[in-house]
Amino acid sequence: MSTPTQQAVAELLREVTGEDAAWLAGLGPATRLDGDLFLDSLEVAALGERLAAVYGSTVDLAGYVAGLSFESLLALTLTDVASYVDSTRGTG
Repeated sequence: MSTPTQQAVAELLREVTGEDAAWLAGLGPATRLDGDLFLDSLEVAALGERLAAVYGSTVDLAGYVAGLSFESLLALTLTDVASYVDSTRGTG
């Protein structure tokens, strides 16, 4: 991972999916939540809850993904989520 936020998002993803450290090591900035990880809506919701718990309620992943087109949702990457988190915190 390139940035601290990308690393944090990857770790939170590992937590919500219950995967191990080997799985985490296979993630990269371009890893797609749907296309590569096959996350379901419950896992995305759990990730959103964890992001809000860590970064504050201004991070509304559910609201963010609700505004995406279907194609954009399928292409959503770890970097996209990290950039969204940074933008809500004023660090992006």
